[in-house]
This record gives sequence, C-alpha cells and structure tokens, in this order.
Amino acid sequence: MTPLPRTLLTTLLCGVLGAVAGKWSQPTAETSPARTTAVRSPAAISKVARIASKPPPFTSVTASMEWLRSQMEKGDATAAQRLFYKDAGLSEDQRLGLAKELVINFRRQHPRVLASILLGLQRGEAADRLLYRFLSNWCSYDAEEALQFIEALPSDRLGAYMFRDIGFGLSKLPAERSLAFVAKLDDERLASLTEGLAASADQVGSWRNTSAILTKLKATTSKEAISTEWELGYKLSDIDPQAFESLIAAQTDPLKHDELLGGFARSVGMNDPPRGLELDAQIQNLAIREDNLDYHLDEWLCSDRAAALSWLRSDEARQLVPAELRGRMLKSYGLEAAR
Repeated sequence: MTPLPRTLLTTLLCGVLGAVAGKWSQPTAETSPARTTAVRSPAAISKVARIASKPPPFTSVTASMEWLRSQMEKGDATAAQRLFYKDAGLSEDQRLGLAKELVINFRRQHPRVLASILLGLQRGEAADRLLYRFLSNWCSYDAEEALQFIEALPSDRLGAYMFRDIGFGLSKLPAERSLAFVAKLDDERLASLTEGLAASADQVGSWRNTSAILTKLKATTSKEAISTEWELGYKLSDIDPQAFESLIAAQTDPLKHDELLGGFARSVGMNDPPRGLELDAQIQNLAIREDNLDYHLDEWLCSDRAAALSWLRSDEARQLVPAELRGRMLKSYGLEAAR
C-alpha cells in the first residue's frame, strides 16, 4: 500500500481530533438549562403536593394545631381551612375546639380566612360568642379592616352584646369614621357600643377622641348598665383631672352633670377619701350622692378606721354627710355622733 502523503495524513488527523474536541465541549443533556428545568419540575410539583396534603385523622386539638404549625412553616396558607372541610371528618365539637384555639392565636392567621372559618361553624351561642371574641380582637388590632368586614355582615350575625366588645378598637378610629358606622345601628346595638366606648376610655391614647364620639352619639345605655357619663368620670379621673373637671362644669344637663361628677368623685375618693367626700356633697341627685357617700365611708373605715371615725365626728362631716348616715356609721363602731 502506498503511504499517504504527509500533508494528507496531517489534515485527516486534525479533522478527527477537532470533531472529538467539539463533541466534548458541547453541554450534555444532564447539564443543559432546558434539561435542568425539566428535572426540577417534578420535585416542585411533589413539594406542592406534600404542602396541600390532607390533615391527619383528628386525635386532639393539640395534635391538629401542631400539624397546622408545621404546614404553615412550609408556606401552606390553606392548611387551617382544610381542617374544617367536611372530608376532614371532624365532629362539630372538635371543629369548635379547633376554632377556639385559632382565635386564641388569631394573629398567626389571616383575619379574613379565620373569619370565614368561624362563619362556617354551626350556628349556636358558643359559635357566635367565639365569632364576637375574634371580631373584638381584630378590631383592636386593625379597626378599619375589621370594621369594613363587620359592615358587610348580615344583621342577624351581629348580636347586640358584641358591640360593647368592639368599643376599644372603634375608639382608635377618627370620630367621623366611627360616627358614620354607628349611624347605621339600631338603639340596642348603639346602647351596647356606647357602654363599650365608655368602659375602654382609659385604655386608649386620647380620651378626648372617645369623648368626641360619645358626645355626638345621643344614645343612652341600658337601664341595667352604669351610665356612660358615670363610667367616663370614673375611668378618666387620673388621666387629666383638671380638664375633666372643666368638662363637668360645662355640662348643662343636671343628671349628666351629676353622673359625670359621681364617677369622678368615686375614683378620686379611693385615694383621697376627704376629697372624694367633698365632691360627693356637690352632687344634687340624691341617689347618686348617697350611694357615693356610703361607698367612700365604708372604704375609708376599712383602710384607715381611726382617721375615718375622727373625720365623721368633725364639723366638716356634719356639714357634708346626712345626719342619718353619719349617725349609723358611728353607731356601728360604738360611737355617738357629735352634736
């Protein structure tokens, strides 16, 4: 065989080596971007499937909540709802027990998701009260968002007593917003809300905002409840006493004036009995005045008997305390009233 010319041999050898090198330099099927995406997709699908897994059979509220926490850590935002699906097989009592635990830890859930769960419970006093407790918590945390949700609910889902519990949250909103809401309420719900606003007046940053809402409500509390004015006087005596005394002086309605003064005097007298008794004597309404006097004297006799008995026998006590009440108090301790 005739040897190949050196030039031709060299050319063939370079061509073979170039082809091999070109093949090695290309991306393999396992490492190409397209192939990598194809490999990861089943894993991602598998992870989603695991996240959306059906809750385990119910054994206890604690166990179900542990499962819920583990799902939430994986980013599963629908786990709580799946606990309450019919195919989860829970009894109504078990559903109610889980719902109570969710309400206790309501900040861990999206409020509208939790609200839909509570609205899905079988109607009854326990379920209603749980819903109202949640709405109160939500209103305290995010009053505007909660109020928008409440406004959209059917009237039959809102018991009158619930409105007392949302008073604290409502007092955080501008007075105009709160008043726009209460304008839609009937008398019973409005009275309940009025009680709630007054009861929580000392728990908010500005009692003036609460007062601004209350003065425009034109609502009265139920006959069994302490009046709004009395509650305000009692709650706000320590916050800004000088401003509140001015508010009392500016009140032209005789009964409201005495109720404001009665609540104010009751609170002041707990720390300063003589001052409280002095304020009591300024109350014109006989029932409010005597109730306060009786309370303050009893409390003072329990906390500092010697000082209280000494005061009761003074000329000041003779002027401020009705003779019958003063004589009865002294006689109960074996003393006679000074004439």
